[in-house]
Amino acid sequence: MRGSRRHSSAFTLIEVLVSIGIIALLISISLPALGGARDRSRELGSSVNLRSIGQIFEMYTQGSKGLYPAPVPGRFYPDPNPRFPLMTMSHWQASNLWADLFLEAYPWAGNGQMYLAPGAERDFSNQQVITTTFSSFQYSASFLGNPKIWSEEDFPSTDWPKLEKSVRRSMVRYPSGKALMWDVEMPYIRRPLRRDIYQNLLEKTPILFADQHVESRIPAEANPGVTNWAPFAAHAHPFLHNTRDGVYGRDY
Repeated sequence: MRGSRRHSSAFTLIEVLVSIGIIALLISISLPALGGARDRSRELGSSVNLRSIGQIFEMYTQGSKGLYPAPVPGRFYPDPNPRFPLMTMSHWQASNLWADLFLEAYPWAGNGQMYLAPGAERDFSNQQVITTTFSSFQYSASFLGNPKIWSEEDFPSTDWPKLEKSVRRSMVRYPSGKALMWDVEMPYIRRPLRRDIYQNLLEKTPILFADQHVESRIPAEANPGVTNWAPFAAHAHPFLHNTRDGVYGRDY
């Protein structure tokens, strides 16, 4: 009588090692894709925040006879820094500190995440100096000055203060091509952000346009900016801030 052969269902050591190797390979392939999906998801969250901010700007212009927000000289505004809960700003600082103009209506407590790109963090508990900026988003200087500032004309220094004023919505000639605000921080990008020598972004970033649509574009690929000679108005970012002819011009 021929004895029956036993079949073992256990894995051999080689099979286990091969299986582990395949699993490790699959993980190494999928992790970058998962990371990229997370970054895209957070980029979408940044776009959602910009749309919310755009709605706030829209309501502001409706209640101010079409004028875009700008600081009132000498006025103190709320600030999230508990050591300096009130602060004032120069006219052109509103590019960075624009959110202070809205904190009375939309305070930091309860609305802080709207002012930040997903993944950004702010801790104001140990601040020793007045904050320079706390939002992830930047407001285009084009909306803070008369378009003549970005023309080729030359003005006497006595005329500059007359040109430092917010513009009306009706003055924007190309709403779908003029950037109003954009994400300069993008904390969801895990690698160092690429910038040119003027610190213009070389990465795609969500941009809020004057017509309220949001689109991811590369700031450094916008139409070239012009030299801005206005005192205290020059900005390190030639693109988007220093659009030729200001709100009369277009960025894309």
